[in-house]
Amino acid sequence: MKVFIATLGCKVNEVDSELYAQELAALGVGTTRALSEADAVVVNSCSVTSKAQAQSLQLVRRARRERPDARVYLVGCGAALLKLVGTEPPDGVTVIGMQERGEVARLVSGRDANNFGPWPQQTLRSASIRNRVDVRVQEGCDNMCTYCIVPLVRGTRLASKDAATVTEEILGLARTGVKEVILTGTELGKYGEAPDQLALLLDRVLTSLEEAGLPTRVRLSSLNPDAVSELLVSQFVRHPALCRQLHLPMQSGSDRILGRMRRPYTAAGLMESVDHLRSVDTLFSFTTDVIAGFPGETDEDFDETLDMVRIVGFAKVHVFPYSPRPFTAAAREQDSVSPWVKAERVHTMLRAAELTGLAFGGRFVGGTVRIVTEEESPGTARGYADAYLWTDASVAGGRLIERDRFLQVRVDGCHFEGGRVVLTGEAIE
Repeated sequence: MKVFIATLGCKVNEVDSELYAQELAALGVGTTRALSEADAVVVNSCSVTSKAQAQSLQLVRRARRERPDARVYLVGCGAALLKLVGTEPPDGVTVIGMQERGEVARLVSGRDANNFGPWPQQTLRSASIRNRVDVRVQEGCDNMCTYCIVPLVRGTRLASKDAATVTEEILGLARTGVKEVILTGTELGKYGEAPDQLALLLDRVLTSLEEAGLPTRVRLSSLNPDAVSELLVSQFVRHPALCRQLHLPMQSGSDRILGRMRRPYTAAGLMESVDHLRSVDTLFSFTTDVIAGFPGETDEDFDETLDMVRIVGFAKVHVFPYSPRPFTAAAREQDSVSPWVKAERVHTMLRAAELTGLAFGGRFVGGTVRIVTEEESPGTARGYADAYLWTDASVAGGRLIERDRFLQVRVDGCHFEGGRVVLTGEAIE
């Protein structure tokens, strides 16, 4: 039996999919990267936007069409939303709710499973095809932002993985040769449900890696600006293996819109966090999310967001046109922004983001960066630098550099390709 697992959406979904594969393997069931070989299909879905929900349903329909004899399962946030709104799934598709994730391997395989323990406490034992491994340390979000459906589909109950368990998980991955782990969660800044617990976890993990002589680097995924504390900033000073890069989901640079979104910070608060981290390293790298066309957003509000993007100098900006989600407060707002205005603002923001990304990437030209090699061919090695900039390095003599190793690169150029900044240079060995 072979199972095809498709993943849409966030890093938390990616961790869930890795765990499904791991539990299936423990039951003697393999996975395949080819839909054409699948005896069963698991679509780990996303519902954060209406587009993501539609893509999830399109994928299960495709699976039913191309593999009519295979069993098809819809899991993840898209499955939870179907249950929430009482919508029937496509014909022949089994929906598994968010609270039943621990049952996925058993249901898909049809085999009796051992008790793997509570889902939020599950740990990864090895990397799959990705050599940068996401480690989930937290679940649940109680922010209740007015546009966001995540608390409704993933739950408002906060749950954090025990610090000792996280540390052993990361040490175990590092011992297998994993070069980068990314700490992730639904609301990572609320790890431990108390102030500074995330900073203390980082200190424990990084100190353990240092004492064990393991070179694995650690990256944080996404933090709201209000979670950037003094103690957290100090970890970037204390531990060189902590990547000086962070995703700060801004959403808007207008305090009026941030208030309507019910975001837990102001534009000034975001800038304070940025300045604090850049006091550690002037090349500290930031990426962000922006929602264009939130209900009531004026040209002035949008201009304030553009100004903030330029002032911060984000390396990358993910831009989303506002998408009303069921049961959210913003979906009931009457002062909607027209589709063509939203589209225009998305286009304008993407153009600004390309310029800020190029300006930031250009600051690395003439210096060196360290990448973890992810793609390789004779004479070329590619991977992400510590600053989360994709880097394309030439290798002298046309030699083949092995995958999953650290490589120093002397940067001699920077361009924009495929929606992201790309550094170019020569490998230093």
